[in-house]
Amino acid sequence: MFERLELYISAGLSLDKALHIIGQASTKHQRLCLFRIREDVMSGGLLSKSFAKHIGVSKTLSGLIEHGESSGQLLRALTISRAMLEKQGDASRKCASALIYPSIIAVFASLLTIGLVRGVMPQITPMLRSLNIELPLLTRIVMAVSEHLVTYGLYVFVVLCGVTVLFVILYGKIKRFRYISQSLFIRVPIIGYLLYSYSLSLFLQSLGSLVESGMSVPRSYTDTVSTLSLIPFQKVLQHNSPDIHKGVSCGLVLAHVSKRIPAYVPSLLSAGEASGTLGASLIRAASIIDRDMDHSLKRLTSLIEPIMMIGMGCTVGSIALSIMMPIYDISKVLQQ
Repeated sequence: MFERLELYISAGLSLDKALHIIGQASTKHQRLCLFRIREDVMSGGLLSKSFAKHIGVSKTLSGLIEHGESSGQLLRALTISRAMLEKQGDASRKCASALIYPSIIAVFASLLTIGLVRGVMPQITPMLRSLNIELPLLTRIVMAVSEHLVTYGLYVFVVLCGVTVLFVILYGKIKRFRYISQSLFIRVPIIGYLLYSYSLSLFLQSLGSLVESGMSVPRSYTDTVSTLSLIPFQKVLQHNSPDIHKGVSCGLVLAHVSKRIPAYVPSLLSAGEASGTLGASLIRAASIIDRDMDHSLKRLTSLIEPIMMIGMGCTVGSIALSIMMPIYDISKVLQQ
């Protein structure tokens, strides 16, 4: 929508006409939202306020568009907003694509294990028990897991589904629960680094875009922090917000925010403030963090894949050995 709106306005169309054309080629729900936005604009309302009200545009983008309206640079504000949304989408797609292959392996390994334990072992267990010999420890363990899975497997599945649904509901509804969960997630090696880097990159990119558009640093900082989804990081930045409003350098503030922030970020921002290019420095720092995050995603993927393959191989091998070991013991007795 931002891209088409930017295109039509640059072609000389009025804002209400551009919104009308976009609405004609949209779905019914989108058309209704754009119709309401168009009505607000024609009645003298701000486009930014209508976007926030009717389509849930974040406070950062809303502030950016509002500043563009007040300064006569709406077209530039729409261009920056579109670039920010594209960047956020690219980061999300990279994370999702990096986890697709490991997820497929995990699902296949789980289905294979359940099929062997529930389908094969119940057929083999009566024969093994009829041998009247002391079964190997591995065989007894696999038989016990198989029996419990057959008896309580459905209950376990229902409980897991219930816990998952409850977690999703609590995570979405209760901010305190979300804060605790995120605090635990960011402590997990590699995964915590990726979560923190993703939030830091979005923060720097958004802040840099607002500063580049001409908005003051304190207001840009406040609007950007309020839209962060990683609550532990948001709280730390909010704690340092008074320093920004007092005129303290962004580089100095971020240098004391967290040890997770790379050392080059505060130095780069301080240099940008000294040279009057703070916005460009913020965006540059975000791009460097994105590059480092891409390398970390590749390392994570290359680490997860062999671990899952080894785990699947050990699981299948354990089930096969649990069946073969008693038969091998009987064959030795028969040979004697």
